[in-house]
Amino acid sequence: QVLMNLIMNAKHAIGDKGVLSLSTWMNTSANQVMVRIADTGYGIEKKDLAQIFDPFFTTKPTGEGTGLGLSVSYGIIKNHGGEILVESQAGEGSTFTIVLPIIQPKAGKSNDKRNLNR
Repeated sequence: QVLMNLIMNAKHAIGDKGVLSLSTWMNTSANQVMVRIADTGYGIEKKDLAQIFDPFFTTKPTGEGTGLGLSVSYGIIKNHGGEILVESQAGEGSTFTIVLPIIQPKAGKSNDKRNLNR
């Protein structure tokens, strides 16, 4: 849900002419995995950056957005022990970076659901 929301927001921002990129990497020293969604769209005004994760905040015209997508995404990521970072400049695009902790399985337990009958 989080990835779809960020990708759809980026697609809306770039229209037919911009670039949307998605990259992933792992920071083993911090035990984290990252996902970055960047676009060359219209960006977010500096005055709006502090509010973008607030429920019902939207910069879209009436009828085009509810202002819930980023708020719900923020909640999902926070509930998984992560964070969403945003960098944006009006007229140049936005970059959202999801940072999630890598959770190691407890010794002797398998996360593989195919092995439930052990």
